[in-house]
Amino acid sequence: MDCRSYAHALWPLALALAACSSKATPNADSGGASGSDEAGSSAGAVPGQIPIIAGSSADVPYQLGTNPYGIQGAAFFSRAPMGSDSVVIDKTEDGKICLQGTVEMVPTPADGSHPPYSTYWGIELGFNLNQGPGSDPTVKTPWLVPAGVVGFWFTVEGTTIPTLRFKTTPTGKDPAQEQDSCALVSPSSGVDNQVLFTDMYVQCWDGPQGTGTTDVSMGLLDVGLQVAAAVETPFPVDFCLTGFGVITE
Repeated sequence: MDCRSYAHALWPLALALAACSSKATPNADSGGASGSDEAGSSAGAVPGQIPIIAGSSADVPYQLGTNPYGIQGAAFFSRAPMGSDSVVIDKTEDGKICLQGTVEMVPTPADGSHPPYSTYWGIELGFNLNQGPGSDPTVKTPWLVPAGVVGFWFTVEGTTIPTLRFKTTPTGKDPAQEQDSCALVSPSSGVDNQVLFTDMYVQCWDGPQGTGTTDVSMGLLDVGLQVAAAVETPFPVDFCLTGFGVITE
């Protein structure tokens, strides 16, 4: 992966997320959905909410529950080869996904060469958006964005929440080539964060509008929260993803 992704990964930028008067607005007090496996048991609890329920994976035992938007998929958790070993998932929680640990600093080589961002990039917690039961988890199928869906919202709660990179992968784009889209978000605990597709950019760390817009016309493969490592400071992590859903017009 190109190292530029992480050189400016966590600049002190807070994304200004525009309010859309006609969109479905989540309620911060509702938190996550029920941990029950009953299909759709809490899908209607908040407008646009997609419940986080128990899944079958031993590594990340969570998935998205039944919802009217056609989204389905298991959760995934990725760590860089170096510098993120201490970040772990609490697999005992219901209806939310909790992370704790530290994303370490990217070391600066004594010889002045480029820091090894590719092996110290950080962590990512996410969901595949169209992964049916029993399907190959390594094969990602596009979720076709329904008419009227204009973005996503998410809620995190905890004592230590660093700046996050909210990401999605449009069909045909390669994250390894920095072709996925993202938005830099500085969340507060329990506050809903609304990210329109028009707020997400290719290489979002590279200036206010990155290097390109987000193309959802062919669908989206996944969505995720990334804590990107930096050379300036480590990033302690102690928070839970408690709510997730779509924004509609």
